[in-house]
Amino acid sequence: MNHGTAPSLNRKSVSSWPSSRLLELAEAHPDDRDLLEFIRTELGRRDVDVAHSAAQRVAELLRGRSNGAAPPADDPGRGVSESVLAALTARLEETEQRLRQAEMRAATAERMLASEGLPARGNGLLRRVHLADTAPAWLVEAVRRAFRLRFHPDRFSDPVMKERAEETFKEAEEVFRHILGNGN
Repeated sequence: MNHGTAPSLNRKSVSSWPSSRLLELAEAHPDDRDLLEFIRTELGRRDVDVAHSAAQRVAELLRGRSNGAAPPADDPGRGVSESVLAALTARLEETEQRLRQAEMRAATAERMLASEGLPARGNGLLRRVHLADTAPAWLVEAVRRAFRLRFHPDRFSDPVMKERAEETFKEAEEVFRHILGNGN
């Protein structure tokens, strides 16, 4: 082992390291040919895909040194093949596009909810909560929770809408109590 580029290592203890850590050691010391040979041999003994791909990367490091060309130290994609890098980039771009589309749909839905009018006053409110007088109690409670979330006065910033929401809220609570008071 070349002691000028890599620290003195106990090869027996290094051989018990995980494949990824051995690859990191090899990439940290690409000029130490003895160390690279040792790591490639150690990785070649292992029967897992990670070790095989790490051994291929170490072999690339060895070939790079034998050709006199050092791998670029600041290359963030080193150790990753061009096809894998291209596939990952394509997936990332696709994911970003889907995220932008989802954000646009969410913004549109928020605008629609903010501009949605309050239920009509009076008799139409019973139809607006979509319940009959004979609705079971569990269904009334579920609709009540949903109605409270959707039409709570705190959701409205406009003072007129907020006041109207408070009135609607009170009326809706009366409707829910009426339905629950019909023997359910």
